[in-house]
Amino acid sequence: MKLTNFWNNVTLEREGLQVRSRGLSKRGQSELVVRVDSAELITHAEQFLRHVIKYLDQVKTRITDGQTMNYGYWLVKFLSASNDLLEVWEYDPSGTDFIRSGSLTFTYWRDQHAICDKYGGTFSPPNPEQLTVVSAGVLEGELPIQAVRYPWAEHMSGWIIMSEQYDGNIESLMHHHTYHVTANRPDLAQYIALPFGYRVDLAHGEHVWFDQKVASEILEH
Repeated sequence: MKLTNFWNNVTLEREGLQVRSRGLSKRGQSELVVRVDSAELITHAEQFLRHVIKYLDQVKTRITDGQTMNYGYWLVKFLSASNDLLEVWEYDPSGTDFIRSGSLTFTYWRDQHAICDKYGGTFSPPNPEQLTVVSAGVLEGELPIQAVRYPWAEHMSGWIIMSEQYDGNIESLMHHHTYHVTANRPDLAQYIALPFGYRVDLAHGEHVWFDQKVASEILEH
């Protein structure tokens, strides 16, 4: 067990593969707990709870049973585990149900920040409900892809992702919710928080760069 002093007598406590708060109940807020499936995600669980507690302090609000929150790319929900304890659940990879864990959320957060830092891009995750344009061969397997992110209408993530099976026919391109793309191609999830203007080419290794012309071209449809 490890206690970490945090904020005005609120501490974070590690125990096994979970982190929980101590002291929030004295402020009228249920304590918070989050579980992960890997020890390497414990520090990210702590970072998440720090973020939530700072949010509570800044906006002078409370989190209640059933409330949801976006954390980077993914969505979490706080569900009652007892009278004074809220547990973190998260969307499953397909975005269809909530599961008792924060592992996927923190994995996306970690990997996407790493790619943005590596290539000098501002962390800009899309909403998983936004649509991404893909060609044949992207969702069906692990074919190398080329991808580009345009400024686009609000319902679009901005990403266009194509495999070697793309035949040049624009009408053959398909629109999928971004969570569907990352569920089928978890290897691509690390790139999708790169901001508008970035290109990704995985045909021969990993090539990622910023294209000012793309960043300046706003798509409307």
